[in-house]
Amino acid sequence: MSNNQTKITFNEAQKRIMAMNLIDNYLWNSANEDKEDSKKIANIILSNVLDKKVQILDVTVQKGYSAADTIYHAIRMDAKIDTFPKDDELLSTLYNIEMENRESDRHELPRRLRFYTAVPDSKNLPSGSDYDMLPNYISIIILSYDPFLLGSMYYEAKMHLSTHPDYNYDDGRKVIFLYADGTPNFINDAYGKRIQELLKYIVHGDKSASNDDVETLDNIVSKVKSQSEVTVKYMRQIDYERGLIRDTRREDAIKQILISRKHHIPDSEIKQDIVESYSYDDSQIESLLKEASKRSTSKNV
Repeated sequence: MSNNQTKITFNEAQKRIMAMNLIDNYLWNSANEDKEDSKKIANIILSNVLDKKVQILDVTVQKGYSAADTIYHAIRMDAKIDTFPKDDELLSTLYNIEMENRESDRHELPRRLRFYTAVPDSKNLPSGSDYDMLPNYISIIILSYDPFLLGSMYYEAKMHLSTHPDYNYDDGRKVIFLYADGTPNFINDAYGKRIQELLKYIVHGDKSASNDDVETLDNIVSKVKSQSEVTVKYMRQIDYERGLIRDTRREDAIKQILISRKHHIPDSEIKQDIVESYSYDDSQIESLLKEASKRSTSKNV
């Protein structure tokens, strides 16, 4: 990204948003801003993945920095659900739904998900309560990349007793990974077909299937994409993210100057190094040199 990059225009921002799919974190976050839409989305994903109808009581979107760029993490949403018909197992389960569109995160997924379960566990078991009161926790992770490089569409992870794999060791946690472009590995063909259609829409925007759930998702997505406030917010966030990068680059450049001066490298050579590393112009480099001198003076006072 160029240091002198101009601000994104409304038309360019709108064009980027129109090209997004639900797997893209900004669109995913925006589609879940409305409480009722968020319930519909959670209901569709849970009903299809669990292969049973569910009725959402509440969806808690885990707020944080809702990044516009895919280099930042997507948010999660925890769904507290009621079921129809009543199902005691589902009633005592907390669900986490997450989009993963950043392949560089592959290596850290298992430990990150382990950390995620610790947060709701600490909140959902009051002090002095019996551990049987701790709700089950299921994470549903939809990915644009293969998390384990094994080529499958469906992966399920649970704790087990490694010395006695046939023993039912149940700590109440389960993670379901759904890789959109993997080879279908479902026992039930009808179930597998629904999952494939859902994943193709979420990851690739493919709405060719005659599927009511896909149509509902697409209606929500189309509505969100058409909202000017969504585009304006995207523009603000892009500017903010670029500002973070500019600030980081500036700090790195100043540190490079300070280290170079410590090793008695002439400013003429330092300037050339900064140009090659950061593509700053003369006025920007002069500003960096002055800031480095100011910090050196302040440190020596």
